[in-house]
Amino acid sequence: MLEKPVLAVIGGSGAEGSGLALRWAKAGYRVLLGSRGLDKAIAKASELNTRLGNDQIVGMINGEAAANAEVVVLTVPYAAQLSTLRELKTSLVDKILIDVTAPLVPPKVSRVQLPAGGSATVIAQNELGPDVRVVAAFQNVSAHHLLDLNHDVDCDVMVFGDDKDAREAVIALAQAIGLRGLHAGTLANSAAAEALTSVLIFMNRHYKSPGTGIRITGLSELNDKASSADRVSLIALTGIPTVQRGDDLAQLVLRGLVRIGERLTDGDVIVLAQKIVSKSQGRLVRLDSITPSPRAIDLSSKCQKDPRLVELILSESTEVLRVKPGVIVVAHRLGIVLANAGIDRSNVAEDDTVLLLPHDPDRAARDLRTKLREATGTDVGVIINDSLGRAWRNGTIGTALAVSGLPALADLRGHPDMFGRALQTTEVGYADEVAAAASLLMGQADQRRPIVLVRGLTYDRRSGSAADLIRDRKLDMFR
Repeated sequence: MLEKPVLAVIGGSGAEGSGLALRWAKAGYRVLLGSRGLDKAIAKASELNTRLGNDQIVGMINGEAAANAEVVVLTVPYAAQLSTLRELKTSLVDKILIDVTAPLVPPKVSRVQLPAGGSATVIAQNELGPDVRVVAAFQNVSAHHLLDLNHDVDCDVMVFGDDKDAREAVIALAQAIGLRGLHAGTLANSAAAEALTSVLIFMNRHYKSPGTGIRITGLSELNDKASSADRVSLIALTGIPTVQRGDDLAQLVLRGLVRIGERLTDGDVIVLAQKIVSKSQGRLVRLDSITPSPRAIDLSSKCQKDPRLVELILSESTEVLRVKPGVIVVAHRLGIVLANAGIDRSNVAEDDTVLLLPHDPDRAARDLRTKLREATGTDVGVIINDSLGRAWRNGTIGTALAVSGLPALADLRGHPDMFGRALQTTEVGYADEVAAAASLLMGQADQRRPIVLVRGLTYDRRSGSAADLIRDRKLDMFR
């Protein structure tokens, strides 16, 4: 199957089909929106494209849409399910069919009424035969929320199917639109999701909610998604100008994306070098404006550094941990332990001028994420990274100073290893791993690549922070 297969949404002029088509098109998929009437399909496609500002969605009659897609999504009402499938049967051979059907029987749609065969989707598979890989999914996702691009659809999608590879493909499609797709077993198990649809309708009515959903608890924080990606792309945004105080970083990112012919999609991560964040905040300090204190003068003789620089290091720190010629190791006001409080002269144009770490980098990451979302409608993660040394190893490595929109730390304790044994102590510095990967493209000298687009990560859409990565002092064996 293609990396981004062409999708056909049959019954796409209805609310559920339109919502799924809208979300996939927003994520960069080509969507063929099918309907029984061509005029209706074209009108709905035009309406959705106007909302998106592109032409990713094409209106077609159902048969034409199914014939020209790699993956077909059935979103027609239960009463029309089998008749529609019979019409499309020859066009579905050797394809994945995602059946969103829930057996709702009016007028009592809030009462569970499973068919005699146990599951509407099992009946569909029997009708189509083994040449079509039927997968059941998306029955419990609110059309109301899918259609509202300003709303995060914060629910899980249980994915059922007898073919594991087909389930994996559908899970990827769920994740592409910001949902968490989960393996839920064979197609026979789909009866659970079909029945749950009526339960959720009842709860919507009872609690006057526009769209309830489900969340599956008890999975690891990485929840099978952060480990499921088998390919990740890192793309440096070229042509980024020298950043000045007050520059809009969101606009720098967006213009950089245009230059390389890319646009943001849900799940992308933008990694920015700390230096451009600091420069945009005006964190440059001229040393001739600094008067060193007696303590700074005393430490400067021990570390053989300019006493004015030492004064800045002290002002940015809460504790001095080690001093030796060439370096002062401190606990920074942000909580991290590092050399020289992260103060640096590299890639600073002005002589006798140094650059401090950003004010509140986590907030800067959150603000940038919000601006990117407002400008593009996409849900992305943001990391601000810097090159830090490590206690046990030579060489600096990219490290996350700030995180927004993705986990900073993934706790895998209790997660089974490949032999089924529960992990006892494993915690993954997930944001640090992404930061380090981006550093390979950013470089350390004159590369001029301070912004990197990371694509293909699959992660829990919860927002961590850099504070999650700081070891509690009571557990710090080196202080």
